[in-house]
Amino acid sequence: MKKTVLTLLAAALLAFSPFEKETDESVEGRKKYALGEMEAAGEQFAAAGERLKDNAEAFYDLATAQLAMQKYEEAVGNYKKALETGKADKKLRSDIFHNMGNAMAGLGKYQDAEKFYIRSLKERPSKETAENLEVVRRIIQQQKEQQQEQEKQENQQNQDQQQNQDQEQNKEDQNKEDQQEQNKENKEEEEQQDQKDQQNQEDKKEEEQQENQADDGQDQEQQEQNDEDAGAAEAEQNDDEEPDEETKNSMLQQFKQRKNLQISPFILKKQPQSESGQTW
Repeated sequence: MKKTVLTLLAAALLAFSPFEKETDESVEGRKKYALGEMEAAGEQFAAAGERLKDNAEAFYDLATAQLAMQKYEEAVGNYKKALETGKADKKLRSDIFHNMGNAMAGLGKYQDAEKFYIRSLKERPSKETAENLEVVRRIIQQQKEQQQEQEKQENQQNQDQQQNQDQEQNKEDQNKEDQQEQNKENKEEEEQQDQKDQQNQEDKKEEEQQENQADDGQDQEQQEQNDEDAGAAEAEQNDDEEPDEETKNSMLQQFKQRKNLQISPFILKKQPQSESGQTW
């Protein structure tokens, strides 16, 4: 029988035990195995297993050849078949658990490998098994430390990310507040400008009204002046006209009513009507 060791350590090659029932396939298989022809050895051991039903060593040899070819899952399956026969002695069980530990280590399942190495040592103490157990325990510890370091880094990254998010949120909130304040200031400026524009419009409207009133006053004054000029012109025209006989008699009659008034032999000109209604 052959007992393999974890690849991190030097491989230990052990001779095969004699079968309880020897077959030509098993003999040929051992020869192929010794030559390193694992495929051919596996085929011979598989054929021997078909001949030797419930033979623990036949399954063991087949599994060992598969283990050498790094067919770890197939090897574990045949090691279990060797145990299920119930015909493996204490030493063979120790070798089976040892190699199952190696197969699990090859699959990267170091905690399962640790369990199988421990079971192997319980069956029979072995320096090689103890060394392999120590190796996988160091690997497990290293994985734990790496996992812890990775979790620490992830936590730090999460904290940094959260801090960055908080800073971004604070910055966004501050920008939002600044924008609101700016909008408020702009609105106040717009309202002030609107009030200013409205006041300017009112002032302009008032100025226009005053200008219109001034223009109306000037027009009215001009009209009154024109009326006065027209009246004066009319009066002057009337003065230039010679009164008729009836007008003369009326004017003379007014003079006669006054005492001590001497009537001039010449014609009096008509004067503008006084407040008393008399004409001088």
